[in-house]
Amino acid sequence: MLYRLLFFVSFMPLFTHAEVTPFKGEFLFKGPVLTLTTVREMNIDNNLGRFTFSGKNAIGNLKISSTFSINNDELESLDYEFRARAALIINRKQNLVFDENITSSGDHDWVIAQDSVSNKILDPLTAQLALASKIAQGKEEVTLFLPNLKNGEIESNDFMLVQAESLIIDGIEYECAVVQRIRENDNRITRYWFAKSLDYLLVKTVDIDDNGTVEMTMTKLLSFG
Repeated sequence: MLYRLLFFVSFMPLFTHAEVTPFKGEFLFKGPVLTLTTVREMNIDNNLGRFTFSGKNAIGNLKISSTFSINNDELESLDYEFRARAALIINRKQNLVFDENITSSGDHDWVIAQDSVSNKILDPLTAQLALASKIAQGKEEVTLFLPNLKNGEIESNDFMLVQAESLIIDGIEYECAVVQRIRENDNRITRYWFAKSLDYLLVKTVDIDDNGTVEMTMTKLLSFG
């Protein structure tokens, strides 16, 4: 369940124009052991971006963040932090630093050399921006590369545009592109809703497997642009 959370709220390398628009929104996060009202926020200053996702209640808290740069129209991960606590069930932390190596510390310690990998490697939050950018460019199939957070093994993540669907959020109807992660020989289903009128902002995710459903939905857009 934890590693669903790490990737969930937390995809082809990003070699074309990186369209990312600052935003702040309130989201309801619901999982088998934790339900929270959270805030997701992304800001950019001089081609340096900061993406945060956090919330807390009486029994738990969640804090995820990433820093990325935009260089030559590419998104590049700089760091990633994950913290989650839910009563006595979850108490986890992990940090990733991207420089000459990708270094993980916290619950899982590992190091991989970036020059040993031919593809652009992204952290889970920055990968969400990369996926949105690709779909906005008209791509119907996307592959992104992320490290396995347990052991650092680089894994390809394949996605496909499957349909269009309207969502009503805070009284406003948004036409969304719905993208599904493609998995072979796996009954897990993960879908992402990107609002077209908000520069393909990720406004909903649903992840279903044998352990239950993890869902995140925007309830209010606080700022955009």
